[in-house]
Amino acid sequence: MTKILFICWGNICRSPAAALIFTEMARREGVGDAFFVASAGVSDEEDGNGVYPPMRRLLEARGLDCAGHSARMLRRGDYDAFDLLVCMDEATIGRTRRFFCGDPESKVKNLLDYAGRPGEEIDDPWYTREFDRAMHEIELGCRALLGALGGAADIDLSACGDREELYAVLREAMDLPAWCGSNLDALWDMLTGPEYRGRRCRLILPPEDSPLASYARLVEETFREAGALAE
Repeated sequence: MTKILFICWGNICRSPAAALIFTEMARREGVGDAFFVASAGVSDEEDGNGVYPPMRRLLEARGLDCAGHSARMLRRGDYDAFDLLVCMDEATIGRTRRFFCGDPESKVKNLLDYAGRPGEEIDDPWYTREFDRAMHEIELGCRALLGALGGAADIDLSACGDREELYAVLREAMDLPAWCGSNLDALWDMLTGPEYRGRRCRLILPPEDSPLASYARLVEETFREAGALAE
């Protein structure tokens, strides 16, 4: 069983949402028993509080019950108790590492790194008031994390501006070698060759008005024909 602790600032918005969303995604994939999931904050200012109302409403709209949540701060034993400490932004990463006097086992991670967006942050909606955006990014990160841990991985190609950028995202998200070419033939060879690790992926394609839309559909079809697309 993989034990995951999601971490944000006060444990009333992002981290409890991530814990609930990841748990539900794992359940739907039939691998819920493979994970133990919890959440915490790097500050004690919200200790004992429930999920912040705007975030709670978004979770409830998705059928997720957060009524039993009670915010808590990190505990000294959490580092040994969990396999992954998944943070939402650089501030919580820094505070988490300082709290544990380092990260000797490289357990502290950034959620959006799993979605092929290394270093990007999920901003705290308590300040930005952009709760829908935070929820979208949490869902994206949780899908990718679940994929990285054994389920299907989501790869977001929606913001790619050209083919080189598209293949760069694919190489990063799928851990493909740098020499993998930026064309459909090279992609096919990689997906059907011994270097590929066999993980199935869901592709988030560019919008239909994007100049890359038709090419992205060819990429999706290549994944499908190679048996690498999660439908």
